[in-house]
Amino acid sequence: MDRHFLKSIKGRMLFLFFTFTSILLLAIGLFLYYEVKDIVLHSVDHTLHSKMQMITGLLHEEHGAIELELSEVISGEYSIPRSGHYYKVIMDGKILAASPSLVDKTYDLTSGVLEYNDLKVREKVFTSIGPDREPIRVLQHDFKFLGRNFTVFVAESLTDSISMIGAFRKFLFIIIPAGIFILSITSLWITNRSLKPIGNLSDRLRTITHKNLNEQIDAKTEAEELVGFADSFNSMLNRLQKAFEAERRLISDASHELKTPVSVIKAYCDVALQKDRTKEELLETLVTIKEVSENMGRLVKDLLSLARLDSGVIEPASFSVISLNECIQQTVQFIAPFAEKRQIKLRTSLTDNVSILGNKVMIVEAILNIIENAVNYNKDRGTVEISSFLNTDGVIVSIRDTGIGIKESDTERIFERFYRADTSRSTQGTGLGLSIAKAIIEAHGGLIKVESEIGKGTNFYISFPITRHPISL
Repeated sequence: MDRHFLKSIKGRMLFLFFTFTSILLLAIGLFLYYEVKDIVLHSVDHTLHSKMQMITGLLHEEHGAIELELSEVISGEYSIPRSGHYYKVIMDGKILAASPSLVDKTYDLTSGVLEYNDLKVREKVFTSIGPDREPIRVLQHDFKFLGRNFTVFVAESLTDSISMIGAFRKFLFIIIPAGIFILSITSLWITNRSLKPIGNLSDRLRTITHKNLNEQIDAKTEAEELVGFADSFNSMLNRLQKAFEAERRLISDASHELKTPVSVIKAYCDVALQKDRTKEELLETLVTIKEVSENMGRLVKDLLSLARLDSGVIEPASFSVISLNECIQQTVQFIAPFAEKRQIKLRTSLTDNVSILGNKVMIVEAILNIIENAVNYNKDRGTVEISSFLNTDGVIVSIRDTGIGIKESDTERIFERFYRADTSRSTQGTGLGLSIAKAIIEAHGGLIKVESEIGKGTNFYISFPITRHPISL
């Protein structure tokens, strides 16, 4: 049988059904065969016992001698030579009587196989060969009567019984293969009918490509067993569609964002090469190109971070218990020199040390992006306050600045990739920092939201689930 066929559901079902059916029918056939054989032989043995009782009942004493009323026995089947019905009576080792059907009174009826020996009633049963070379069943009974030892043999031909058993065996040889064949054809039909919904579903799945991910499967029309699969597949299509849309948007936005700095660099180079420039002019050009290149470097770095996040680089299985206060303090140390240049004060007010389950490097990067954003869009000599407090759901980290603020219409989109509010167009940045922060926070089971008021500042709230509280360092 083809290995590919056996690997299919249909092949496995048919193979298992065929194997099970064959074994079951063969077992039933063997059981019936031996049951019928036992019933037939038991019937023969019952007949032998009846005739044995009849012969022993004819023994009687008359005038001090043992006599056997043969007239009751030799009539009919026992009087015909080699009729298949035989008896012999032996008294004290000598033949007292024998049926004419034996022809030879000394013929040994017990030369065959001993089937069983009942010592309690002193009976033996043999399967032997009769005077006509036919198979016979022989019952031997030993007993005492009037002080004499008697052995009585009664035999019946098994020719008809064996023919009956043979006919039943031939019947089984025909009916069992026919039954296996019919049940196999039936199982093939049942399997095809049962697997038809899977085939129809497979045909529909083949028509779905990246161009028509919105064409989902109607789970209500599927077999009950496939409803869960159809729902899961539709959920996967939704995720794929979002992923493809995000990828297209990322490529489009990245191309747009990179096109501008590349054009600026090219333009400055073209201008510098058009004619001889003074040292100061060349220096100014190089400074501009350096600034644009650094911005491109930040953009490429952020794009790589997003690509890693999208690929699932943050796996909960790799998380460890980390100190949230340590992450915040490390972030403040990183941003402090930059804040000092603009004379922006960094203030921290942290709750008792708590621990969360996560990746320390990623958590620091997420908080750093938000604090850096708070410094970039703050007023000179402004303030950034970083605080934390506990609530019933976990720990909340608040990052409040005294900056320019965000319009209400922009707060809903600031976490989108490459989105930059009109008020932030003049500052350097890639528009990816908040997107990266949001992705990292959500990967750690947290949430982020923003509240802002134009001219007064912005407040970011980050929530994390707590692993244990408090801990000591």
